[in-house]
Amino acid sequence: MTHRKQLMNLNTETFGPIRRLLAVGGVALAGTVALSGCGILEDAASDSTTGNEVSDEQVDAVAEAAAGDCLPEEMISTGDTFAVDCSDPTAFWTITAIEADPGLTAASDGSSLTDPQPIYDMCGEEVGAQVPGATWTDWSMVYDQTTLDVNYIFCVEANGVPSTEGVTPTVPANAGDCTLTSTMQWNYGTIDCAAGDAAILDVIEVPQAEWATADVDTIAMECTGSSYMGAEDQFGRTASVFCLE
Repeated sequence: MTHRKQLMNLNTETFGPIRRLLAVGGVALAGTVALSGCGILEDAASDSTTGNEVSDEQVDAVAEAAAGDCLPEEMISTGDTFAVDCSDPTAFWTITAIEADPGLTAASDGSSLTDPQPIYDMCGEEVGAQVPGATWTDWSMVYDQTTLDVNYIFCVEANGVPSTEGVTPTVPANAGDCTLTSTMQWNYGTIDCAAGDAAILDVIEVPQAEWATADVDTIAMECTGSSYMGAEDQFGRTASVFCLE
């Protein structure tokens, strides 16, 4: 048992902080407004766009979007469009729900809502959670940077197309799977082992009731191998622990 106490926790010693910095830093970029999930924002005071800002034309396009429409991997892109045809090679996400003027308020730093419960109510409790074998899900919003009022909120699910990093958007579930721990995404997926940076020996699923309080170091006492990491989502919940070679 003593050798297990020496396993390297990648969340605290290597890739975790890098990934977290990229994800959170992207949202707070340039001090503008942002959304949390995958980062959309609206500059209510200007028709020009920088970074992840949403133009007036794109806001109009969001207003026309509906469940079943598809979005590219980067949910906000250049141009005046929002949704793309689901047959388009760039289609990565499918909108599962969208609501206008939901009466919600964005957090002051643009990282989420002041209360995430409406996200769970709309998108499901498992939204964004790294449940073994689950297809990636996420959420996002467009909001006013002056008032912080949310104009649109929507939920998405990956359609199975590999990401630009070559990652299949399914959370690892099996021994022998490989993953990319240095990903810039909030989500972990499977990838060809030649392109990944971690080989999985085992995946330990955390009961949903324990996601918010999971003690990764204690759970990882079951691991063999040289390292492990908790698959934490953007809400700070851990739904699985990866035991790594």
